[in-house]
Amino acid sequence: MQATDALLKSKDIGIILATGGEAMVHAAYSSGNPAIGVGPGNGPAFIERSANVPNAVKHIVESKTFDNGTICASEQSVIVEQVSKERVIDEMKKHGCYFLNPQESDQLSKFILRSNGTMNPKIVGKSALKISKMADIPVPETTRVLVSEQTDVSRNNPFAREKLCPILAFYTVNTWEEACEHCMDILYNEGVGHTMTIHSENKEIVKEFALKKPVSRLLVNTLGSLGGVGATTNLDPALTLGCGSVGGSATSDNVGALNLINIRRVAYGVKELSQVRGTNPMPTQNTKLATVEKLFEQQLSDKDEHTAFTKEDIEKITKAVINRLSTM
Repeated sequence: MQATDALLKSKDIGIILATGGEAMVHAAYSSGNPAIGVGPGNGPAFIERSANVPNAVKHIVESKTFDNGTICASEQSVIVEQVSKERVIDEMKKHGCYFLNPQESDQLSKFILRSNGTMNPKIVGKSALKISKMADIPVPETTRVLVSEQTDVSRNNPFAREKLCPILAFYTVNTWEEACEHCMDILYNEGVGHTMTIHSENKEIVKEFALKKPVSRLLVNTLGSLGGVGATTNLDPALTLGCGSVGGSATSDNVGALNLINIRRVAYGVKELSQVRGTNPMPTQNTKLATVEKLFEQQLSDKDEHTAFTKEDIEKITKAVINRLSTM
């Protein structure tokens, strides 16, 4: 770490591109050199009741097993509604997902994180079969993903954290609104600003997720890992995925070459100062306030003191104020 710190602070460095955990990103931004840092992922995948379940499960398993789950945009948990839970579980089992019993989940949970709370490097990029053998859990030879049903979301729950291997948490909710909140709990637990996936044919629900989720990429009906890096979407191709200010990053972009080069812009003058300034002086705040007060006085003079304002009265006053200010 001492050598890394010296390298980060070297004056010979033009820009630092830091991909990793929170400590690495913080070190890059604190180095004194220009830096772009991107933090960890922990993307949930919500299978909404209108989704094509076979396609959704196929995408999730393909994504989580691609490079054994090492892409940070890969799904870390699956959220389903109670109404479609059994359908999803049956489909996941068809695709080689092994659902751990409570004892096996407890056994594996002690193997996911190290004593300092960071991911155990021994599981990173390993297949489900290798991980199960390391954790001494017997599973079928056809197992592709290890799945643990969970209810808790916390830093102390290894299944609710980023797992760069074929391990998934599985949560059940009653409604899409509950799923919406649950996804945010997962993201704020770890991976805020990064990526999440939704499988749904309901455009209004997709819109609600897009408006509320603290992520830089909301992927719809596609693989989390390959969709996040642009392979199955029209996002810029990149393996460094910005998390935006909410995730402590300087960018929410898929970081590419344009983020790493300096661009010199040559700009010719096209306007004089008088054209920019205009002929009429800008009204001061006091002038605007006086105008608003006068308009209200005019409207109030037309009302009986015992008569309440109606919605139409308020709309009339509002329009009058807006129209007057637009001419100032």
